[in-house]
Amino acid sequence: MSSVMKDNQIIYSSQSFPISNSIDGDSIKQLPVDQTSPTNTELQIIDALFKNRKTMDVIFDETKDAMIVAILVILFCLPKVDDIINKFLPITVNSPYILALFKGMAVALLFWLVKYFYLSRRL
Repeated sequence: MSSVMKDNQIIYSSQSFPISNSIDGDSIKQLPVDQTSPTNTELQIIDALFKNRKTMDVIFDETKDAMIVAILVILFCLPKVDDIINKFLPITVNSPYILALFKGMAVALLFWLVKYFYLSRRL
């Protein structure tokens, strides 16, 4: 099945169009251009897409999530946290697997909350 755009409508047909084996494409010189300056909004979009970041900024941004997870895991490995969880969920006293499952879900939930609510407001 193939489609053709005509008068802002897509027309579907079962005929196949011949496919050219040429890789020429459009020349940049033939593309339509105008001499108007880009608007402020367009400049902001271009800056957001192609911003030049320093190496340290990239490293910090990439390691931020890993550091949050590491801090949460360290906090949830403390014996005091185990005591608090055992107090509120007595089933975790007899089963270390349920305790680990609950702590894993708690770390995932806290990570999601921190990432999508706290960090999203700091952009």
